[in-house]
Amino acid sequence: MRAAVALLAGALSCSIALGQDKPAAGKLDFVEGDSIIESQGAQPRIASTGEEIYPSDTITTFAAAEVHVTMADGAHLSLRENTKVTITEYVADGGDQDRSILDLAKGTLRSITGWIGKYRREGYQIRTPQVTIGVRGTDHEPTYLPPGDPRGEPGTYDKVNEGTAVMQSQYGTIEVPPNRAAHFSPEKREAPRLLASVPAFFKPARNEQRFVARAREGVRTLDQQREARRQFVQQHPHQQPQRQPQQQRQPQSQPQQQRQQLRQERLEKKAAQPAQQRSAARAQRLQERKAERQQRLEKKAGERPRERLETRRRLEKKE
Repeated sequence: MRAAVALLAGALSCSIALGQDKPAAGKLDFVEGDSIIESQGAQPRIASTGEEIYPSDTITTFAAAEVHVTMADGAHLSLRENTKVTITEYVADGGDQDRSILDLAKGTLRSITGWIGKYRREGYQIRTPQVTIGVRGTDHEPTYLPPGDPRGEPGTYDKVNEGTAVMQSQYGTIEVPPNRAAHFSPEKREAPRLLASVPAFFKPARNEQRFVARAREGVRTLDQQREARRQFVQQHPHQQPQRQPQQQRQPQSQPQQQRQQLRQERLEKKAAQPAQQRSAARAQRLQERKAERQQRLEKKAGERPRERLETRRRLEKKE
């Protein structure tokens, strides 16, 4: 019972903070590695656990990063490394206008749907530059590999763990059943197709067990969460929860701004660099450090005989 109450409070906390813009769409439940959040009209900021996200926000993860998001409708998202997703539209009032539209620009996310996926399936979409993915009460992993990605053939993929997903393109539509994966290639100009086996790049993230456990716990109280949200909206028809204005944030000093800008530039440069180049650069740095250490050792070894000779001469001179 306490767990259910905590989940209800958490869901409402994503939506009740008052301000001037839009209700919060969710909250970052877990952050590991380097990630940023981009909001309209504001400077990009480093993602941190407990931070709220809003419609139109974009979350980008970099190499070895992982971000878990608890959405206001009880859904859970897990963003894998090198992923970029925008919360394009989001309403979670428990009514007929609820909708969740996410745009996946690159990478992989795992989505365990909330009450929008359960009661408003037509309002749930995950879009890539090529297809639109809908669900029927689903745990699935949409993926978009742009051209040049070393993990596999370019295009949109979706792996379904539970429920059913629907992948729709301009050339046709396909349903993806549990434990299967589908792929759409724009170059082939044909409908998405089911794959004979799940691609090898679909691998659990480092904190996958934590993510699944928290999501499963939340799914058990979806109806209570939705009803609590509906009652709040009915009782406060003219007090819609809004986004806290960016102006309320503590202004950063110039050195802090410069450090954050430099870190942002390093992260963007690191993300843009291919994996093979990063590996080669790392190997080169290690080789350079090894050579420098060897030079220091040789220099030190060469100095010792001279030191002993000078010491002997000083002693002979004193005698």
